[in-house]
Amino acid sequence: MGQKILIRVPNHLGDCILAMPMVNEVREAYPGSSVTVLVPEYLAEIFEHNPAIDAVFKIPGKYVHGMMAVVKLREIIAPHEFDIGFILPPSFGAAAGFKLTGIEERIGYIADGRRLLLTRPMPLPAPINSQHRAETYFDLLRRATEKPLEFVRPKLFLSETDARKAAALLAGLGVTADQPYAAISFRAVAESRRWGIENYRKLAERLVENHKLAIVLIGGPSDQRLGDEIVETAGRKEIVNLAGKTTLRESAAILAQAELFVGNDSGPAHLAAAVDCPVVVISGADDPKETSPLARHKRLIYLSHLDCISCVKNRCPLKPDQQMQCMKQITIVSVLDQVADLLRETAG
Repeated sequence: MGQKILIRVPNHLGDCILAMPMVNEVREAYPGSSVTVLVPEYLAEIFEHNPAIDAVFKIPGKYVHGMMAVVKLREIIAPHEFDIGFILPPSFGAAAGFKLTGIEERIGYIADGRRLLLTRPMPLPAPINSQHRAETYFDLLRRATEKPLEFVRPKLFLSETDARKAAALLAGLGVTADQPYAAISFRAVAESRRWGIENYRKLAERLVENHKLAIVLIGGPSDQRLGDEIVETAGRKEIVNLAGKTTLRESAAILAQAELFVGNDSGPAHLAAAVDCPVVVISGADDPKETSPLARHKRLIYLSHLDCISCVKNRCPLKPDQQMQCMKQITIVSVLDQVADLLRETAG
């Protein structure tokens, strides 16, 4: 009888996408096994319809962090008697929950004082953050099994139902099936990664003018108001706002049919890459060597000459007159140039 394997995936959309190469290869590493993913409920839908996964266990949002999360993990996991547990988040609590359930083999990286909670503690790559995070997740599986597994880019599996829902949402806003469109994610969560609403509005207008593309704005509920403002200010019927109006799977299906995606290194950018949408990524405070979306077609806009580039801080620590140069020095023309180059590549 095959082994029962549980994978605790990360808590954020981008990291969950980067964990997909590892998740999708577990059954190859353990033939005949059953694979269950343990994921915060607000991200669970991205693992649906995945042929590499047998079950998805959802962690209620209020139990993702803190000591009560450890108790809840035990409640979710214990009845199922898993043989092997992979713990991708580096937190103490995630490892403690697996320990309390009695999972015999617990595999994870050494971090947050949790070495003794793991039966297979693995040192992180040295130096820290020296390789892409998707490779780091994947290497946990490679090293645990000692098998020469082949890394494959993240892939999110969509259904025909997802495609139909996306088409209906777009049609409801006037974007017909024969209208090519670009998707724009116009606001990053971290302040240090925001290129600016006005820049994205002007970019959207130029994409309509220069490339005859409709523009679909995407994002979460907190982005809806700003998206509506962009649409109202632009005053063009070709620019529509779906921010806060779609599920993750609906957003993924919309991205899968887009000519390209433009945005910062954020969850939507990773979602676009996972459905093979060409991406233009505006990068600054993030470190693209570690977290950039793994897209088949990508252009990275990154001012490597700046001394402060890739500071990985959520707020720019510099004086007001020096702040956010990694974003402020990126021009609309430079983004348009990369868009045009990418469209030429994908048209061939």
